[in-house]
Amino acid sequence: MKIYISADIEGITGVTHWDETDLAKGESSLFREQMTAEVVAACEGALQAGASEVWVKDAHDSARNIIASKLPQEAKLIRGWSGHPFIMVQELNDTFQGVCLIGYHSRGGAGSSPLAHTMTTNITRMSINERPASEFLIHTYAAASVKCRSCSYRVTRACATK
Repeated sequence: MKIYISADIEGITGVTHWDETDLAKGESSLFREQMTAEVVAACEGALQAGASEVWVKDAHDSARNIIASKLPQEAKLIRGWSGHPFIMVQELNDTFQGVCLIGYHSRGGAGSSPLAHTMTTNITRMSINERPASEFLIHTYAAASVKCRSCSYRVTRACATK
């Protein structure tokens, strides 16, 4: 079983200020550690559930936030941006049986989070078919558009392949 994990930082435990998400700010190191710990926990859970391979997309800012040396050996880290149309779930394809989104946050205009935004802080509100869209919704839709090659289920649903 092959699992895809995408991680953003604004929804990671304890993050409440933009400085905590900025590599140029000293206080971001604590939150990079927390982001990495949450990703490692998800990787370990996937491996314990039977995954043989886990791909991790660092999906925040420059995509250089997750501390690679702390990831399990079975994890493959995607850093940087390729221009792939799936953006924060770049490289997701029909060879994956599941997707996990970590650290995703409130949508732009929600007002329920000090770091609420959708894709950029310049967008105050984004909608898909008149439904307010968050990064979580956008990338869940991207994942739902992919069918697992092994069983034809959507990767956002439990895969029938073990």
